[in-house]
Amino acid sequence: MRKFNGFIGLAAAAMSAALYCNMATAQDGKYRIAVMPFAVNEYMSRWVKEMQQHPLVKDGTVKMTVLDGKYDAMVQSNQFDTAITQKFDAIIVAPVDFQAAAAPIARAAAAHIPVVGSVTTANSDKLFAYVGTNDVEGGRLETQQLVNELKGKGNIVILEGPIGNSPQLMRRKGIDAVLAANPGIKVLASKPGNWSRAEGLSVTEDWLTRYGKSINGIISQNDAMSLGAIEALKLKQIDPTTMPVVSIDGDKGGQMAVKQGDLYTLYKDAHCEGQGAMDLAIRAVAGPSYQPKSDCWSKTLNWKNGAAKQYDVPWVPLTKANIDQYLQ
Repeated sequence: MRKFNGFIGLAAAAMSAALYCNMATAQDGKYRIAVMPFAVNEYMSRWVKEMQQHPLVKDGTVKMTVLDGKYDAMVQSNQFDTAITQKFDAIIVAPVDFQAAAAPIARAAAAHIPVVGSVTTANSDKLFAYVGTNDVEGGRLETQQLVNELKGKGNIVILEGPIGNSPQLMRRKGIDAVLAANPGIKVLASKPGNWSRAEGLSVTEDWLTRYGKSINGIISQNDAMSLGAIEALKLKQIDPTTMPVVSIDGDKGGQMAVKQGDLYTLYKDAHCEGQGAMDLAIRAVAGPSYQPKSDCWSKTLNWKNGAAKQYDVPWVPLTKANIDQYLQ
């Protein structure tokens, strides 16, 4: 899988230094945990920052190493091998690819290194646990919103994430379920925008040239692509309220678009997906006596003694009525 436009990179030298520093033998009583985002884009950056604010990371109990997957399943697979060779205590991963991640997760499990999935998932039964939003439900919710706005009739286009990434697969499953129940909605086109604002812009510009105002609405699988779509509409002097755009993530740009009345989006909670994953990774190493330190368990999630296989982080629809509570 190739690299895509629009990701926010961490400096390579800094990441390399952090890697080799943290690969040194940990001091007594400290856990070494490898954190593997599928890329360092806006949402993944929020996710990593939330883990860096976890109480046991801040006080030095956990030594955290971030390895950027760069939208490349092979890169991420090699990072698993590095973590195994260097005998990290646990791995937290947002898999690049739903299918390809299964093999490196199995290798880690065979090496007795627990793996916690977060944000994106894998076709694997070897995860210690998974914490994240239900992407099928996310796809359903955003699509039903657009169906409601169009009163069940109209032509739409769909901006998808990188093919094979679990949110792309699962959100599309939810999208298709709602569309199947609403035959008055017709899909004119669907294309990957690869989570990128620039690609969302260019793909939407092409659709507007091809279909013009016969497009009645746009489904985007994330905020970055939706912001590109909105930009394309405005460049064509089309009011987004006349061609509604629905999305997922609730990132800063998406929040501002909701505030302006240009977008409907679902808020994805990086705090609970990040710090929840960190607590579960520590629990996997420390054992059942471990008590979580993040406040997300008292506010949003049920700890269940850290023994459940899946923890669902709820979606929150963002509207003009509630956006001020979430605006970053």
